[in-house]
Amino acid sequence: MKLFSLLFFLIITIQCIQSKLPHRTYKVIRDNKIKGKQLSAYTVYDSSEKNILYQLKPSSTDIDTIRITDYPADNLVAILEGQWGKKAFNTTFSIYDKKLTKWMNGTIKKDSSKWLEKYLIHWHFKYLHTRINFLSANLEVFNTEQKELLAVVRDCTGWFSTIAKYELKIYSSEYPDAIYLFLLAIKDHRWQIYY
Repeated sequence: MKLFSLLFFLIITIQCIQSKLPHRTYKVIRDNKIKGKQLSAYTVYDSSEKNILYQLKPSSTDIDTIRITDYPADNLVAILEGQWGKKAFNTTFSIYDKKLTKWMNGTIKKDSSKWLEKYLIHWHFKYLHTRINFLSANLEVFNTEQKELLAVVRDCTGWFSTIAKYELKIYSSEYPDAIYLFLLAIKDHRWQIYY
């Protein structure tokens, strides 16, 4: 029995050591209260929540748009366009790649059953997918081929808080952070308006 307990403790310890640590952690705060079906603006901070890194700026005309700009330079980093309403869902995005000095395009599609909403992301010949962990309400992003956890969006809004706050933990540097920020904005908008 002692050998079994020791072996069990050793396995748990190894699993804890092998668990992934995030490469980057951001705090994301919604800047405005949602009115009707309007899109929200967001400010992205570092993990200390003291330094602003990015801003997500929405605009709604015929096509809903979210632009990600770096702060304080206000350079356009990425843009998401399309529809992500209750029934219609059709989005495309472009992310500026500094290394290649060109814009790289991608898509986000909704793949939903009646009770479970998932997204499929295609970017630069690679595929990602999401799932909602209903026990924690976290949005998790995975690499479709390797089934590797890439990022987690956690709602940190307090029960009586009027400010929506999220924590974004990124576990891989293989994909641009803008993809996860777009998914956070889409999830926040759809959950606030439709659920």
